Amino acid sequence: MKDKKKGVLLDLDGTLWDSSKAVVKAWNEILEKYGLEPLSDEDMKRVMGLSMNRIADILFPNLEPEKRYALMRECELHENEYIRRHGGVLFEGVPALLARLSKHYFTAIISNCQKGYIEAFIQYYGLGKYIDATRAYGDLQKEKDENIQDVMKENDLGSAVYVGDIYNDYVCAQKADVPFILAAYGFGPFDHEPRAESVEEVFAIVQEVLE
Repeated sequence: MKDKKKGVLLDLDGTLWDSSKAVVKAWNEILEKYGLEPLSDEDMKRVMGLSMNRIADILFPNLEPEKRYALMRECELHENEYIRRHGGVLFEGVPALLARLSKHYFTAIISNCQKGYIEAFIQYYGLGKYIDATRAYGDLQKEKDENIQDVMKENDLGSAVYVGDIYNDYVCAQKADVPFILAAYGFGPFDHEPRAESVEEVFAIVQEVLE
């Protein structure tokens, strides 16, 4: 039976999928248009999970801020459209995990991404029936800890856990005062307990934390 007062809040990149190759292809189409150096997969993985403006600061430091952020917005829009058509690499077991979570808990995706990115992911894989809420950095230009708190307040959650794969996810969960589960199979594993070594392990750990 679903307990709507308990929430499982999930990061996206590195936790549910790896879209880095698709994102690089989309961005490089825009960069080529302006005669700029292409990005590598490693360039993208290095910044995945950071807020969009921070990513622009790291990847395009030689551009003036106004041009830097304008380029970023153009890349974001093209990226969303590209992902809607091509998807990314969905981690094995994610649909089954979301199906199980949604039967028992309020299930949401909260990510430091642009507006429309989470929706593109959900649309491509047909996962909307499992997701109760989404929140991106680009929706309200709020950091992840604020978005965690907002989603909990808006949906009257009494308790929640955040599942993410990089250290910044942990920091944001701490700031939001919610327990954190490390998706150690993701982009940025570090020393933390509890940790899930695979997608299949997430559900049991969520139960331990929330029950």
